[in-house]
Amino acid sequence: MKGGIFIYIKRKSRWTVIFTLVILLLPICTIKAKAAADDISGHWAEGVIQEWLDKNLAKGYADGTFRPNNPITRAEFMKLANSVFGFTAEVDIDYIDVEEGQWFYDTVRRATAAGYIEGYGDKSLRPNNPITREEVATIIAKIMKLELEESKVDHFKDEEEIKWSRGFVGAVVSKAYMQGYPNGSFKPKNNITRAEAVYALNNILKEQGGIRVIAKQDFFGITYIHVIVGNDIKPLEVLADGIALEYDREDGRWKGTRLDLEIGDVIEILIKEEAGEERLSVTVKAMEDI
Repeated sequence: MKGGIFIYIKRKSRWTVIFTLVILLLPICTIKAKAAADDISGHWAEGVIQEWLDKNLAKGYADGTFRPNNPITRAEFMKLANSVFGFTAEVDIDYIDVEEGQWFYDTVRRATAAGYIEGYGDKSLRPNNPITREEVATIIAKIMKLELEESKVDHFKDEEEIKWSRGFVGAVVSKAYMQGYPNGSFKPKNNITRAEAVYALNNILKEQGGIRVIAKQDFFGITYIHVIVGNDIKPLEVLADGIALEYDREDGRWKGTRLDLEIGDVIEILIKEEAGEERLSVTVKAMEDI
């Protein structure tokens, strides 16, 4: 057996081996989106943007540009976040400015179900408004369940402008998901650019070793695991109802054990190859009903 993925669950500081999962990687055809050279060439985020375009995690415009310095709307950022974190569960919504048939309708339903977005006092969501840097910081902190750290913004020269979002901004700055500007400011009320949004989300993927784990639970309480390696849209998926499977390549059969997962469980993934092994830990961020 040349390689495999071994997954463990950590609960209350005790490690329990839950299953060994060895899966054939099926080739997946991807369509590469190409950005115009004069659009992102030389941009400070060129490498990350091109990687996301190549792997279809982000999309450019019909004219071949990405427009990295343009603002990103609240709905567009929700779409990116849902994709990165694998949010697919949906709930009914009653925002006065989000209607069925709009391209972002399901995006908003998923963001609301995930609990990282909420509307304003007038029951609007303002999906087409540009999203600010402090709003993005708040969303990331909520998704990642970070502890609020108000003191971490004290060094910014515009820290007095960071008010309601102070703890959220401090949390993401502490984790290096977002950072300030060379002049020492954070500019919380500035609209975040498309490049900055992609860069912040990419920092999270890098921290988790490029591996995301999503636990899904159906009506009967049976758990499914989806493991996404890197940004390259290659899912390694458990292939039977509620069964954690081990694939035997020699006899072509599956063997397995039932799973027992909860949000917040830390999953350690040991990737073993002939050249060696790499151990990574990720946290179950979503337990979705399907």
